[in-house]
Amino acid sequence: MAWVLACLVLAAAAVLLTPRPSTDAAVPVSYQRDLAALRSIASYPVIAPQRVPAGWTPVSSRLTGHRGGLVSWHLGFVTPSGTFASLEESNERPAEFIRRMTNSGNLLPPAYYGTAGWARRWRPDKGQRSLYHSTPGGPTVVVSGNASWAELETLLGSLRPQPR
Repeated sequence: MAWVLACLVLAAAAVLLTPRPSTDAAVPVSYQRDLAALRSIASYPVIAPQRVPAGWTPVSSRLTGHRGGLVSWHLGFVTPSGTFASLEESNERPAEFIRRMTNSGNLLPPAYYGTAGWARRWRPDKGQRSLYHSTPGGPTVVVSGNASWAELETLLGSLRPQPR
């Protein structure tokens, strides 16, 4: 019995003391496959980053939905400052999608980028800032994250309509 207990203690110590690689580093992903699929199934003009500045690392991309139905795309980036910024795009009902993607943040005065007005929300307990815009017949677009307003505006500035 003592032998079994000693073996278990040694095995547990080995597991706890074995160095592990750090998972803090952002692992880049390619989002081109999801973007191509989105272009083929979306019933609306797709919006995506044309060129993101150097230092922006795409770390997540998720596409859900099907042709003729509801479609949602998430694209996440680690910014040069090490914070997170994401693009959320969908043809879901705008009010529900915005509430969910902004975590029901506090409404702030709108901001204008180019000719479009973008509503803004702030969720201080999560450090989440969000800019969103919805157009009839088009997608609802939310740019959100714990990145600064300036970094979110940089992502917003890279967005362009995509060819089918």
